[in-house]
Amino acid sequence: MTPQERREFIRTLPLAELHRHFDGSIRPETLWELSEKYYSAVPGLDYEQFRHYLQWDDSLDNTLLDYLDKFHVPLQYTQFYDNIMRIAYELAEDAYADGVRLLELRINPLIHRRAGLSTRQVIHATRKGLGRFGAQHPDFRAGIIVIAMRSHGGNMARILLREVIGEKEEFHDGVGVIGFDIAGPESPFPPILFRDAYALAGTMGLKKTAHAGESEGPERIWEALEYLGPQRIGHGTSAGRDPELMRRLARDGIYLEVCLSSNVQTGAVADLKDHPLPRFLEAGIKVALCTDNPTVSSTTLSREYELAMELFGFSERDIVELARMSGQGTFLAAGCHCAYPDRA
Repeated sequence: MTPQERREFIRTLPLAELHRHFDGSIRPETLWELSEKYYSAVPGLDYEQFRHYLQWDDSLDNTLLDYLDKFHVPLQYTQFYDNIMRIAYELAEDAYADGVRLLELRINPLIHRRAGLSTRQVIHATRKGLGRFGAQHPDFRAGIIVIAMRSHGGNMARILLREVIGEKEEFHDGVGVIGFDIAGPESPFPPILFRDAYALAGTMGLKKTAHAGESEGPERIWEALEYLGPQRIGHGTSAGRDPELMRRLARDGIYLEVCLSSNVQTGAVADLKDHPLPRFLEAGIKVALCTDNPTVSSTTLSREYELAMELFGFSERDIVELARMSGQGTFLAAGCHCAYPDRA
């Protein structure tokens, strides 16, 4: 297939996005508008220069620290209820325009509370934005995964869970909290520190995922499976180095949330052509193809599917199955209702 034919084919599919971060997915134009509103922009800085602080640039950025630096600027503008609600709406709008019909959005409420919002207000604003878009588009469904930062520790993770219990999906007509996650530096904060928090999440009836095996080896994924009991693993890239671990993931039906562009930018893989995605699928591991941070990574979910076809020679049938599998991995209570075509 030509690149144009690949794009047109992928556009026919209803896509499910299970790993997308709120603060890494904000429109640069919106942040620039808010910058002008609050600060009369930055003296001497034009829009294109401003955009560099938000998006990965292959000619200038090289390391995980370069990637993480992109999250500092958005936090100046996500401390206010109306801004969060607007951004959540626009995130849904952008996802929908790209063919996404099922969106799980991840957010860490604590980093958006510096101007006085409560945890519940942050989540409520996110719910309202996603819900308003969903009310206008009945074929779009969304849920929220709450993230605890590893560096905040296990106690804060448990406090965070208790604060969001009233925002669960089952208590609301529409969008609500459906899952729990941990993210941040893996090396100094092993999964065992969050064992009690994940036990509490299970008691609360939340589904569980955990970033693991992105910047560290497969041992971190083993530890996450042992101590946290997740249904999904965020990234899990290093699992490709451990055949026994891949057999375990396949046997137990543990999903890997794979983000191709992000994985090469953060250094999880050295080169996209060497990404273990094909080996995961060959091993029978369930995979959800995701974006991670569309703005930071300068990508879209449809573009990630195009990359999979281009790099690994996936057929139309392979892509339909990957899209279907991604949707089936959702934490939404009603599951995925996307209809996929049959491909010989």
